[in-house]
Amino acid sequence: MPAIPKRTDCDRPADEAEDLTALGPRERGKRDKQRRIAAAARQVFLEKGYDAATTREIAAQAGVSIGTVFVYARDKRDLLLMVVNDELDALTERGQRWVERPGPLLDRLAGFFAERYRYWLADPALARPTLEHTYDLLGEPGEPAEGSEPTQRFFARRRLMLAQLKTMVLQAQAAGEAAPDLDAERVASLFMALYVSEQRRWMQQAAPEPAAGIRQLRETLALVMRGVGTQG
Repeated sequence: MPAIPKRTDCDRPADEAEDLTALGPRERGKRDKQRRIAAAARQVFLEKGYDAATTREIAAQAGVSIGTVFVYARDKRDLLLMVVNDELDALTERGQRWVERPGPLLDRLAGFFAERYRYWLADPALARPTLEHTYDLLGEPGEPAEGSEPTQRFFARRRLMLAQLKTMVLQAQAAGEAAPDLDAERVASLFMALYVSEQRRWMQQAAPEPAAGIRQLRETLALVMRGVGTQG
């Protein structure tokens, strides 16, 4: 299946773009600066690499002062999240179709996560640092969203993904596919942890391929499913 095409926030279709006409001049200016900074961060990260990129270069590319950059992002990780947050939010919304689709739990989990594999491969230069530098943001399922706005969005998206996975587990339990006495939230957290671990390992390869990564994740999930299946 094709990878999700690369795009900047400025490239979004008209039906996805935010209508700024109803906002006041100050808010419009704020949104415009935020988008310019995110677009500049994407360009500099891709050209220089995450580690070599500097906030000063990003500020210059965006046409703002370095102080303005720090109004929207407290560090380079925040800038990285600003680049990917919109697209990852859209992926999570599309993931709802796997929650609503009937079929074996393993097939639905594989489809749910496969979209992310294809997304990350579209821009490995962004994917590798994003996966590396957000690993410690996993936290606990009930952990409150704290910190900067980009980090809060990361937590909010993770909670939504966990809720989607939990719903799929509950559906599998209702269908007799998974043991009814299991804590669905803990099982969902386990599925998430496996995905994060397998995906990071996959992206560390010199030339990762979506099919191979998804196959490995599916095999790992299948091993877990043997442990959560009913005993007959």
